[in-house]
Amino acid sequence: MTGKISAVLAVLVLLVASFSFGAVHAETVGTASLYIFGVASYSNGTVIGIPAKLNVTVTNGTGQVYLGSTPLVGTDTQAQAVVSTDVACQLLNIDCADYNFYYFITSSSPEVGGPSAGAAFAVAAMSVLTHKPLNPSVAMTGTANPDGSVGIVGDVSEKSQAAADQGIKTFLYPSTDNITSQAALYDERLGMIPTPVDSVYEAYQYFTGYNVTPVLNTNITTPLYTSLMRQTYMMFNAYQQAVYASLLSQSPSDQYASQAINNAQSWIQTEQALAANGDYYVAASDIVNASATDLVYAKALEELDASNSPSSLMTSMIAQENTSINRTYANITKDYLTNSSTLELKFIAIDRLAQASQFLTAAAAELNTSISSAAYSYALAEVKRASAGFWVSVLPMGRSNFSEAAFQNQSAYYLAKANSYSEYAGLLGVGLAAQTQQMEIDLNASQNYYDNGQYVASIFDSLDTIGIADLLIEENSITNGSAFQISDQVSNSALALINSAEAAGVTPFIGISYYSLGNSFASTEPFNYIQFESTSREYTQFEIRLAKGALPILSGVPQPAASQEPIVALYQDFAYLVLGIALGVIFAGIVFEFKISKIRKTLASRLKSGRRRRSRK
Repeated sequence: MTGKISAVLAVLVLLVASFSFGAVHAETVGTASLYIFGVASYSNGTVIGIPAKLNVTVTNGTGQVYLGSTPLVGTDTQAQAVVSTDVACQLLNIDCADYNFYYFITSSSPEVGGPSAGAAFAVAAMSVLTHKPLNPSVAMTGTANPDGSVGIVGDVSEKSQAAADQGIKTFLYPSTDNITSQAALYDERLGMIPTPVDSVYEAYQYFTGYNVTPVLNTNITTPLYTSLMRQTYMMFNAYQQAVYASLLSQSPSDQYASQAINNAQSWIQTEQALAANGDYYVAASDIVNASATDLVYAKALEELDASNSPSSLMTSMIAQENTSINRTYANITKDYLTNSSTLELKFIAIDRLAQASQFLTAAAAELNTSISSAAYSYALAEVKRASAGFWVSVLPMGRSNFSEAAFQNQSAYYLAKANSYSEYAGLLGVGLAAQTQQMEIDLNASQNYYDNGQYVASIFDSLDTIGIADLLIEENSITNGSAFQISDQVSNSALALINSAEAAGVTPFIGISYYSLGNSFASTEPFNYIQFESTSREYTQFEIRLAKGALPILSGVPQPAASQEPIVALYQDFAYLVLGIALGVIFAGIVFEFKISKIRKTLASRLKSGRRRRSRK
């Protein structure tokens, strides 16, 4: 009996400890619920609106998003839940990494799919995070775009009628959609008012009566930022001029070298105009990506043309540049102080070095097929490596204990987010082929960097991936003539986050830089405008977390919740865990008793036969 009693006591201890732990782990911040609406389509062409109930519970946590439902739930709905949660936190200037979000949909429909409940997801999460209750007589349909705008959906008229049938008095729908006159009359007869909205901010105000829309401050060029960007531009410009002066001839006979120099001269004029206007980052970016690269390329071609063994010379140049990259990395990671104000610049420099290494690898691979292509990849590598040194040259010298390994968890977090966003963009079926391809390239690069332990570069490529995915998601809401309108909304969302960063004492160098770069396309190229403003928003959020030391830690890969209420599910998970342990302990106790009994019988038998043996331990 002793073994069985011990097993029972162990089970009781485990039950108390497990449920006590569960109560602490699942500390609830709050809950909210509201109606959402889908549609059912029939073979005869009839489409009718279907009501569903959305419940959200927010607990303390690590930034995980879970979605469960009584019917089946579509992949696009799961991905939209992640985007909607990010939107809610971004609009409130709250770090999602401090919470877990549990969404649960109840519907009579056999399947729930599509992103049309995205804005409702965001509003519900905002309600919990601000502790402002939702008005039960308000409902809505519409996606939640990454900039906080409400995106277009289908079958709005049928959804509005279903809302009226549920006694809803105010039905919100995307301002880019339309409700038929027939549906409007139906809604009016039941006392409901369909109301178009542009943003989640606006929807939140209808639901709660509170206005949390920020007042934007366009004056974001702080003295610190301006001074740093000016120094950076001047160093880049001096480097560019030094390369130009080192050319054997400013009018070489090699047609590729000559064309590269002509391109560089044209870019230099543009860069000078930008710098004169105070756009130092854009000017410096053009130096790195255009003029300086063209000049280094021309210089390499001249040297190769003058060599008796161009291939051997190119091999030697690649080897020397690889040594320079490694030396620069050692200096950046070991010989500069690391604190909240300098860590960001160190991250930028490390990312540029990772890019340099990738270009140098490409140069080595191209050497056997095209020396000219190898020379251009080499030029890209040299300029990226040089720019890395410029970024950290303003940092105070000293010793530091910087280690990329310390950022592995953050790298995993952003890689998971990049995968989720790119998947969602793909599910929407957007049509920007070049941007979609670049998104996939950046995502693969992020994964490769992560696999190779280059966690800083992985974070940057994940953020670039998310920025492009944001563009593709926003593009889904663009109708004829609305591209620039949506661009302005995206720009305002980036500016709002920059304002939040500066209010917290953080100067988001990269965020402001991408914001300025995006604005340079404001009147000419709306898709570039949207992409760079979206990238600005993502980097600014990262920079806030980096400065505060509050980067999110990935705690397992997010999976859809089981088909049950989230908090109940949480305790049931613990209950099943405890039950499994308990059964294991009981089973072990039974086996133990059985073995003891068998040993006792054997000993008794041996004692009776007069044979004695000494037991061994």
